[in-house]
Amino acid sequence: MTLLAFLSIIFLGFAVYNLSCAIVDVPTKKTSRMMLLSRRQQGIKNEKLLDVYITKIAGLLAPLLRLDRLKRNKLHRAITIAGLELTPEIYTARAWVTAAGVGLCALPVAFIMPLFVPILIGLAVALWFSTYYAAFDYVKKRRKLIESEIPRFALTIGQNLENDRDVLKILTSYRRVAGKDFGAELDQTIADMKTGNYENALLHFETRIGSPMLSDVIRGLIGVLRGDDQRMYFKMICFDMRQIEQNNLKKEAAKRPKKIQRYSMMMLICIMIIYLVVLCVEVLSSLGAFFG
Repeated sequence: MTLLAFLSIIFLGFAVYNLSCAIVDVPTKKTSRMMLLSRRQQGIKNEKLLDVYITKIAGLLAPLLRLDRLKRNKLHRAITIAGLELTPEIYTARAWVTAAGVGLCALPVAFIMPLFVPILIGLAVALWFSTYYAAFDYVKKRRKLIESEIPRFALTIGQNLENDRDVLKILTSYRRVAGKDFGAELDQTIADMKTGNYENALLHFETRIGSPMLSDVIRGLIGVLRGDDQRMYFKMICFDMRQIEQNNLKKEAAKRPKKIQRYSMMMLICIMIIYLVVLCVEVLSSLGAFFG
């Protein structure tokens, strides 16, 4: 009877899925694959077929969402930096659709294996957080990578100012040795400087990154554009950045013993579980022989 109910739920879910796809006009699997292949040939990053379906459903639910203006602007900035071609409403709806898809699986499971319902609900909540904050995590990691390169950037500027004060030439020269993320930002800044005002391009560069360390560098570069002698200024900020870098390294070194201690504790718990299982098996076998 349980097997018959389980098969009935599977066939019902399959029928509801196909009916829903027909109602909301979701493309077929073959059509979606051809669309993905076309996007890859155009140089657009790879996408999974499931993401296409989720985005399609999220696009239908997006008009129902009302986001706070401040929260929407913050989310829009993170999505833009992450390179996602989505509106904040669709991005938020994607998180809800992903979580709801796992959460709804708890309904049929409740009739078959009720103990798995809390696990699925917990997984749905975890998926919502991981999906919604994925863009913010990307921005955080990217900013960390860029900030790790700023001290070298400032040092290079200070050295170049000894011979040349052409800011565009200095940035173009450093672009050859810049990292991937920092280089992409420099490309945009250089393009803005070539097509517009130098000072505005540097201010936009500062706004996009949002790093206090970069703000100090941009302040010095703007001073160079205005004709000030900023050689001593860059020597000072290079010294300050070196101190900050050393402090960060000390903090990372201080974290390592704690990580090792945590892993050691986990290993100890695993060893105790192994001994406990062996002990329980021996006790049960002894009890069986005793009562037998």
